[in-house]
Amino acid sequence: MTFSTSQIPAPPSAARPQVLGRTEQLTRVQLFAAQQHGARERTGTLRTGPWSLDPEGRPTGLSAAVLLDNTLARAIRAAAMDLDWIVTTELQLNFNGPYPAEGAVLESWASAAAVDSLGGMAQATLQDAEGTVYVHATGWFQSVGPSSSATADQYSRLASLPLGPETEVSLASLVGMQGNTVPTEGERPSVTDHFQNGPQFAENDELMNPQGAVHGGALTIMSGLAAQQPMPDRTGFDLQSLRVLFLRPAGGPIATRTRVRHAGRSLRIVDVELVAGGAGVGHLAQAKPFVQAEAVFRAAR
Repeated sequence: MTFSTSQIPAPPSAARPQVLGRTEQLTRVQLFAAQQHGARERTGTLRTGPWSLDPEGRPTGLSAAVLLDNTLARAIRAAAMDLDWIVTTELQLNFNGPYPAEGAVLESWASAAAVDSLGGMAQATLQDAEGTVYVHATGWFQSVGPSSSATADQYSRLASLPLGPETEVSLASLVGMQGNTVPTEGERPSVTDHFQNGPQFAENDELMNPQGAVHGGALTIMSGLAAQQPMPDRTGFDLQSLRVLFLRPAGGPIATRTRVRHAGRSLRIVDVELVAGGAGVGHLAQAKPFVQAEAVFRAAR
């Protein structure tokens, strides 16, 4: 789907890049302050690079999750100025086709669709300057209290770190993915009624949000990467959609559980749960999830 540039209003002249958190910096995001209180407008950009590649070296729209999570929230706050502190409760990403290779600059355009005293819902697209849309996003948000001063200080300190060569890495490395991957060869995956242990993600304070929990965009990336792993033939499939439900704040090392619910020739459905990881968790099967997600894959074109 495309939009002609004549259909999209120019960004307000007052729009300027905002102060970024470390997670936004790592995914090469710029954010703009929403100006028009609910109108559809340009709210951010990102640049693709090594951090946009999945474990098999393919460009993936998952790398836009941080930008889209932020830009949806900003659309809500622009429509309801009293909602200063909100958290994501649901994020749905739909991927339109092949994601651009390294060096592309993409723009997010967002607007609030429904807002009340508790939060609201917003919609966004990620597109290039010609209007070609790569990702559609919908997010639900809920009002919460402000973060503590100690958390805010740590957030600011991490945001001041430089982007050195160690950040020029794949998306999986950026979010600390470790182990439990299935080789990309062999037959289609087995459908199961129960969850199996998936990859783990190392604890990383650089992925925190202003409330001190793991950023919703980072959790979305983890969910999508974990969903790929049970498929031995995953290089033949592209992510079609990803729906993520945020049940409670996440922190520390994170483990995953995955379940292949459907394994057809052209369509795959994988359920994912993110839970507390680390040596202190003896029985992941009983661990209470932070996140529940459903990933749908289609045969690659």
